[in-house]
Amino acid sequence: MIRRLTARVQSGPLWWGQCLLCRQNCTGQPLICRQCRDELPRLERPCPLCAFPLAVEDAHCGRCQRRPPPWQRLRVLADFTAPYSRLVHDLKYHRRALNGRLLGQLLADATEPPWPEAILPVPLHWWRQLRRGYNQAEEIARGLADRLAIPVDNRVLHRVRATTSQTHLNRRQRRRNLRGAFSLSPLAYRHVALLDDVITTGTTMAELTRLLHAAGVERVEVWAPCRTLEH
Repeated sequence: MIRRLTARVQSGPLWWGQCLLCRQNCTGQPLICRQCRDELPRLERPCPLCAFPLAVEDAHCGRCQRRPPPWQRLRVLADFTAPYSRLVHDLKYHRRALNGRLLGQLLADATEPPWPEAILPVPLHWWRQLRRGYNQAEEIARGLADRLAIPVDNRVLHRVRATTSQTHLNRRQRRRNLRGAFSLSPLAYRHVALLDDVITTGTTMAELTRLLHAAGVERVEVWAPCRTLEH
């Protein structure tokens, strides 16, 4: 059943039926009912570079002022808490590809121009993607493309070395784990958005951002449905 739904999402219209969160009918809009959408948590007045909540709009937190990340903007919906944590977990480990489409739509609705020229999903190593059946970042990107009509380019970034899971690694271990793990194909973009499911330490995005800047990309944004807070 799940495989049939996944195939339908990837090749046809969105699923109209039950809300993915409360399982009530949502025939008026796809994937989520209005009540669940209205109750979703949001970050208030986030730092534009790390999404740490601040007391005023469009200010940078002290940490980003002292040591800014290599990207030019970070856009997320909320902290890695329910219901986002459940949606991401089921997307990654239980083949709920529809969750990715929903997360992408929610993220698209919360972003504003100027838009990037392309969305670049963070790649999986081919072996991990084969075992999982899909790249969860690409599934989220489909939802974004539905709303924003921005092309999704999954041919630019390549994970050329299989790495161990980063889940239980600290920042220094993650940086060492990712050394030499990615490569780029030639590209002509000047403004792109890197997309992943969750931003934790930001090590993966920092590595990819540096590669993109070295290849001539002038502005790199980091997009994800949610992030964890390290401050």
